[in-house]
Amino acid sequence: MKNVCAVALAVTIVIGWSLALASSPVKLDPPCSRTKPTSGVSGNINSIGSDSLNNVMTLWAETFTKFYPNAKIQIEGKGSSTAPPLSSPARRSSAPCRAR
Repeated sequence: MKNVCAVALAVTIVIGWSLALASSPVKLDPPCSRTKPTSGVSGNINSIGSDSLNNVMTLWAETFTKFYPNAKIQIEGKGSSTAPPLSSPARRSSAPCRAR
């Protein structure tokens, strides 16, 4: 039984590598140009959604406010289920949701 599994694994690896080498290289998007700060950005940004993303949103907010110190950002981690109703166009809020 071990020999059959070893042969099956070897065949799978050989076929996988053959397909990978035979296919064309993956085309990537061109790099984005560097974003330059714009003057006059101010106001309030509310991020209400996944509590799993609080740390990511906090890092984003800290970096954003370095470029735009007049923008005030509030982050609330209430859970992913709160995000979709809050992301309607009328609310204009950021609503981070984690994948399930």
